[in-house]
Amino acid sequence: MLKIISEPIGRGRERACYIHPEDPRLAIKMPFGKVSDQTQRDLKFYRKLKKRGVRGIPHIPDFHGLCETNLGRGIVVDLIRNYDGEISRPLNWYLEQGVPIEEFKEFLDEMKQSFLQNLIIFNHDMNIGNLLFQKSSTSTAQLVAIDGLGDVVALDWFDYLPFLVRRKINRRWKRFLATIDLTPEVRQQRAERAAADSQQSNQS
Repeated sequence: MLKIISEPIGRGRERACYIHPEDPRLAIKMPFGKVSDQTQRDLKFYRKLKKRGVRGIPHIPDFHGLCETNLGRGIVVDLIRNYDGEISRPLNWYLEQGVPIEEFKEFLDEMKQSFLQNLIIFNHDMNIGNLLFQKSSTSTAQLVAIDGLGDVVALDWFDYLPFLVRRKINRRWKRFLATIDLTPEVRQQRAERAAADSQQSNQS
């Protein structure tokens, strides 16, 4: 049994995330209670990937199985770190620091294409706090979705038809981008930009 004594490195509505006590390259997601809908979706999602022989997608963490800990049973996944060893920060952190959302457009586009290519379905829980901006070198980076993966529908037999999966991904991606536009971080950025443009216009 693994003994977790460290503080969590992240918290969601249903789970907390800890650094693996025996391997700093891994993370353990622990539900707050005995049952977590997100954990069940994760397990179902990764089982499907394994059945399809899909592994090593840069935009999602690899799954390393279940583990027993002093806090209960958790799931083990890659811990997303930058090339310098620092734990990657979520997209909303960068937006709060004033980095324009437009600077992440190419990374969002890359993630969408990866999801379409690998038939990665995500659910309505995915948000900018679940996207880590991983700096893989001094000049390269990508977004990594650490939560919100898998589907929430009870009947998923349509998901075995690739063209229907891609249609679903495109629909959900469009809605996801719309939710980004409504986040407090992006709305604040655009309000500040509009105020600056108005001030510049009045001065000219």
